[in-house]
Amino acid sequence: MAHLMLVLQRQGAGSSSSSSRESSLSYAIDDDEESQLSSAIQSGVEQPPVEQPPSVLNIPPQEFRLHSDDADDAQVISSIIGNIKNSTVLGALANIIKDPLSARQINIKHESQASLQLTKLTTTNILYDGLLFAGFDHERLQNNNLKRKTEWFKAFYGAEQTTVCPYLIDLRREYPDLKYRDCLITLNWLALYDTYPVLSGRWGCCEKSIGIIVNNYGMKMALLARKKIVFEVKHDVEIKYSLDGATFMTHEFRLDPSSGWFDWKTHSAGLKYEFCLAVHEPRITWISGPHKPSKHDITVFRGGDATEDKEDWDQDALYFQLEEGDKCIGDSGYIGEPSKIIVTKDQHSSEFKEFMARIKNRQETFHWRLKAFNILGNRFRHGVNTTERMRLHEMAVWAVAGIIQYDYDNGHPPFDVC
Repeated sequence: MAHLMLVLQRQGAGSSSSSSRESSLSYAIDDDEESQLSSAIQSGVEQPPVEQPPSVLNIPPQEFRLHSDDADDAQVISSIIGNIKNSTVLGALANIIKDPLSARQINIKHESQASLQLTKLTTTNILYDGLLFAGFDHERLQNNNLKRKTEWFKAFYGAEQTTVCPYLIDLRREYPDLKYRDCLITLNWLALYDTYPVLSGRWGCCEKSIGIIVNNYGMKMALLARKKIVFEVKHDVEIKYSLDGATFMTHEFRLDPSSGWFDWKTHSAGLKYEFCLAVHEPRITWISGPHKPSKHDITVFRGGDATEDKEDWDQDALYFQLEEGDKCIGDSGYIGEPSKIIVTKDQHSSEFKEFMARIKNRQETFHWRLKAFNILGNRFRHGVNTTERMRLHEMAVWAVAGIIQYDYDNGHPPFDVC
């Protein structure tokens, strides 16, 4: 099977200064292309007059040129096109050029540069490949500006191409055997959280393959995030962190029925996580979870209940990670640890209250960005039992948080608090 790229350049009437519009069409033709195309178009395709030059193909005057990144490929393509003498085949090619979507017998689905090493990817490559995979055609991409195409890309993959490019490059460094297309499938799954049948139709894979891809690549993305998100800051100030918990909706845990899974905010089952951000840097520094929503925020922070001895608390809790003198800004759910967490009090000045309010709003904005990915904003449905559901949800939270951290680092940081 020889892969052909035919670029049709329409020459407008008028002076030589008139602008030209290009549209590209990608298709595949077997070695026996004349016989296959002839049988495929016996009905419904009008043949051009015999006396008409084959290069015109019964469409308005235009110039054909072949585009290939490799000279040998271009020579092969030119040889194939030049050797086609059958007027029916030429008529079929004209029909494809005029209306690609009507030529159902010919595979015109975009084939990305899947073999291209991710270390050599550019934002332009990712933008166009991602949108072509999503179903946008070449002509539509050529007729719209960069801002609109960027909006389309973010709607499908959760982040702009300027974020996805360095993200995939770093992911490729960690896992050299990654497949470019499977990375985009997983990003699309995290962003839109479509069902496997929907993803199967969009990406051309069976439901079973989709499930294997998103689980495998989702875990790789979560592991990358664990290396990216570390508990450290550069600024040596007293108030270094903001802290709050967030809950996410899930299906019921029917194999482990308990009121502990109930989230009063959504009035349904859910899972809770503790997030800590650096106040003066665009950094996510801490993620703890999943926990049952019934577990109080201060209990999650301490790693144990106030009725228990401190020696019995979980030593991996955030309480034990803070250095002496370091403080966090928290809401009223963290009352009880004044040496580590500052909560708003009446005796605080109006300026300090406003400062604290901005910090807490910044924290909530991060939670909103998490839930902008439908896998966290919608009800999580994966996992056949309690352990499996919690494991997969934790994977999703870390993977999305990692993407957001890369977004922070590539032009979209949270707002400053002062």
